[in-house]
Amino acid sequence: MSSARVYILLATYQGQSWLHEMLGSIQAQSHSDWTLLVRDDGSSDATRQILRAAAEKDPRILIAAADGRRRGAVGNFAWLLQQAWQDGADYLLPADQDDIWHVDKVTRQVQALRDAESAAGRQTPLLVYCDAAVVDAARRPVHASFLRQNRLPYGSGRRLKTLLGRSFVLGCACAVNRPLVELALPLPEVVAAHDWWLALCAASAGQITCLDIPLLEYRRHAASVSQTAFWNLARGGWGRWRRRWEIGWKSFLGSLEQAKALRDRLRQRNIAAGEEGELLDAYCRIVERPNRWRRLWELHRLGVPAIDWPRRVLFDWCMLIAPSFPASSGT
Repeated sequence: MSSARVYILLATYQGQSWLHEMLGSIQAQSHSDWTLLVRDDGSSDATRQILRAAAEKDPRILIAAADGRRRGAVGNFAWLLQQAWQDGADYLLPADQDDIWHVDKVTRQVQALRDAESAAGRQTPLLVYCDAAVVDAARRPVHASFLRQNRLPYGSGRRLKTLLGRSFVLGCACAVNRPLVELALPLPEVVAAHDWWLALCAASAGQITCLDIPLLEYRRHAASVSQTAFWNLARGGWGRWRRRWEIGWKSFLGSLEQAKALRDRLRQRNIAAGEEGELLDAYCRIVERPNRWRRLWELHRLGVPAIDWPRRVLFDWCMLIAPSFPASSGT
């Protein structure tokens, strides 16, 4: 491989239980020419000590200076994306502190990005994502395929139709190129999740490629903070179900706002997104209608979002009880 700048972006918080394994799996990558950029979000455990010890032994590991700010998961990754872009990164791979990467993850995903650039052009915003094996806190197998466990679509079809309702891309399982990051930055404050936003940008103005193979162990445990950890909340009685609803409701509202933010981003940068841009415009116009039943009827006519029926029933219910969404003034 040529000397393109590959950045791995690691956002940490209270990660002392997992970091040794995660860092070891990154350092064992068959593609060894990378920079690991890390920002800790104010951990009070041994996370920063573990990171400093690793950086002292491996000059490829760069740790952001502590600034005393708590940014949360989205804000942390937004900072990392911005910094890596400023540093001149060509390919960027977000990472979670509690996962374990297979030895060829970087090699396969960077090569897939290069292949896509050869076919579509180097200025095309591109995202490549892979499957993941799901494991528990002790790395015991839970499911061989994250995509199949969660009934997530991939392969053929119009990705944007699905992404307007839910994301099928794990941040820790994706790799993106520089043109996609340029489109995605700065991340709007309204985004529901950084990986969802990246996928929306790629689906609307670029391309998404799926590698239908697990290239990491995706660890689920009680301390997980990602959107895909919701299933943990289904255990433990009404209190957790209520918390699950609160998180899901916030995510739903965020999905509507981020769609409008993407529409405004494309307009402001004069990006002609073709059929996908027309779909996005139509979706946002419907969402902004004051009549909730009219919204629902027009969304069904449009065929958006293209998600399985249990989730579509929940989406429709949320749309009916959602407040009015006035037209955006720009993002």
